[in-house]
Amino acid sequence: MTPVVLAELAGSAGYGGGERYLELLFDRLNRARYRALLICPEPGPFVERMKERGVETHLVHLAPLFNPIALWRLTRLLVRERVTILQTHGARANFYGRIAGRLAGVPVIISTVHNSLQDYEVSPFKRWLYATALRLTLSLVHRIICVSDANRRDLIDECPAAAVKTHTVYNGVDPSAFPSQPDRQKVRQELGIRQGPVLVMIARLTEAKGHCYLLQAFPDLLKTWPQICCVFVGDGELHDALHRMAIDLGVERACRFVGVREDITDILAAADVVVLPSLSEGFPFVLLESLAMGCPVVASRVNGVPELIEDHKTGLLVPARDPQALVAAIREVLNDPIVASKMGAEGRAVVQERFTVDRMVANTTAIFDAAVQDAGVCSPVQKRVPA
Repeated sequence: MTPVVLAELAGSAGYGGGERYLELLFDRLNRARYRALLICPEPGPFVERMKERGVETHLVHLAPLFNPIALWRLTRLLVRERVTILQTHGARANFYGRIAGRLAGVPVIISTVHNSLQDYEVSPFKRWLYATALRLTLSLVHRIICVSDANRRDLIDECPAAAVKTHTVYNGVDPSAFPSQPDRQKVRQELGIRQGPVLVMIARLTEAKGHCYLLQAFPDLLKTWPQICCVFVGDGELHDALHRMAIDLGVERACRFVGVREDITDILAAADVVVLPSLSEGFPFVLLESLAMGCPVVASRVNGVPELIEDHKTGLLVPARDPQALVAAIREVLNDPIVASKMGAEGRAVVQERFTVDRMVANTTAIFDAAVQDAGVCSPVQKRVPA
């Protein structure tokens, strides 16, 4: 059986949800069925991370949005590698991949939507350009995978003709990677947190993640819990601005900005509450990981988050941009440890039942197989060694 060549065109070389998806997908793909290679649009930490894991990785610069040379290089790579399935991630990669895939004669082209285009952190004009480009190239794509039903609805609102090609495949994690009896003291001791509740927020330091609203909630929380601490994990362009904001609000002593961390399970083990006050989300891995660890969660009711968090069952949902709602929800969790523990247990059970990485990969490859069959290409399942 000859493996089908599967190319994954990443949206960036940073490390966000789309890149976490790809990391898990590469780990779990059946290598007897697929020869998978990664294409990144720029150098960055994700490139090095995947190379270290032994993933065949290629670099093709895809900036600016309309770049004929980039298109030619991507097309040439797809031809040279004899790609059968091209899966792309994010608006820029989806646009380039559709055109290059068609020029290269790739039989199956699949676009993946991790976030609603309306929530992209770009100018309105650039957002309009992306939307127009994706509508114009819709006929070139065979399937579109959305990571939440909310993303799927937004896509269809933007482009109704996409409905027949669009499928929801939820992100998933490996529940066995998250211990049920974690060491709660390891990170607390490292950060000098002796007592008091610990909040954890894991997200890029960008406007869309809503760090400022959690900081604005902190003065009220400190009145009730003078020794409360919040651990901010991640890096980004708002690093200095958020530090200054913490100082201006008088909450700097209660904040720990620890940058990017690899020991996410240890970080989550230290948490009494995981907080995600985002303005937009697709189907966030950080919440999946938090639930898998049994952590109580407070999150904004945006996009796909309510498809994962059931309010007052697996976590608490609050309106976006509302510091006082965050204060109330965090207080509710911290004031009732029994209910908090029950929500954590419910969250762990939901991940084990519905949101595993094995389910994510199985649903994704089922879409691959159906698209390959529709294209009339002999798939790994169909190929047989002659008797």
